[in-house]
Amino acid sequence: MASKPIHSIPTKDLYARWAKVYDSDGNILQSIDDHFLPSLLTQGFSLVTSSPITITELGAGTGRNTVKLLQPREGVKIETLNALDLSPEMLSLAKSRCSAPSTSTSAPSPKVDFYEFDALQPSLFPEVQALEGKAGLVLSTLVLEHLPLKTFFETAKRLLKPNGVLVMTNMHADMGRLSRAGFTDIDTESGNVKVKVQGDSFVYEIEEVLEVGREEGFEMLGEMLQRGVGEGDVGVTVGERGVKWVGVSVWFGCVMRLGGKEE
Repeated sequence: MASKPIHSIPTKDLYARWAKVYDSDGNILQSIDDHFLPSLLTQGFSLVTSSPITITELGAGTGRNTVKLLQPREGVKIETLNALDLSPEMLSLAKSRCSAPSTSTSAPSPKVDFYEFDALQPSLFPEVQALEGKAGLVLSTLVLEHLPLKTFFETAKRLLKPNGVLVMTNMHADMGRLSRAGFTDIDTESGNVKVKVQGDSFVYEIEEVLEVGREEGFEMLGEMLQRGVGEGDVGVTVGERGVKWVGVSVWFGCVMRLGGKEE
C-alpha cells in the first residue's frame, strides 16, 4: 500500500490541528508514557527537598498528566501546578479536563494555572518569566523532540529552583529515524485525501541528551528507562497502531536533578 503524503507544518500549527483528536487517535507513545510515568514521578517526588512544592509542566498538552497530578499523592503536597504549552488549542482542552470535579477525594486540589509559552521565544511571555526559579519539579513528556537540546535544558533550568528535579520522556531515536510526531488528517484542498501532518522534529540519541543535560548542570539519577514494542504489547499496552512498531525501541525516560550528583 502506498504511504500517505506528508505535510510538514510549524509545530504550533500541527498541534492546533491535532488537538481535536489528540486524545483519541491511538498514539502509542502516549500509551507507553502513561504506563511508565508513574514510576518516574515517584522517583522524582522522592528527590524533592521541600514541601509544599510547585510543579511546572513544560508542554502540558491536553492535560493528560496535569489531571493525574491533581490526584492526592501520599507524602507529597503539591501547592501549585503551572501548565505551559505552545498551543492554545491544546491548553483549552487541558483547562476543560482539569476543571471536571473529582469524586475520588474531598482533599483540596493544587492551584492550577495555564500559560501559553514558546521556549524558542521566551521573552514574549512575561507571565512565564515570572515563574522562573519557582518549581521544585519540572515535568516534560514527549516534548524534547520539538526543541533544540540546549533550549530544552536551558528552559528547564530557568524554571527550576536550585537542586530542582526534572522528569522527562521522549521518543526514542530508533523510532524518530522512521517517523515524526504527527497524525493523519484530511486535506480538503487536495480532494479530501488522507495526509500525514507533522511538525518540526529532532532525532536525539540518549547519550546526546545526557551530554547536553550535563553541560547545563543536570545529572541523571537512577536508571534510564527504555521501551520497545513487543508482540504482546499490541492490544494491551498499545493499540493496534503498535503493530508496525513491534521490535522497535520507541520511548525513553529518566529523572534528572539540577546541580545534583549521581546516586
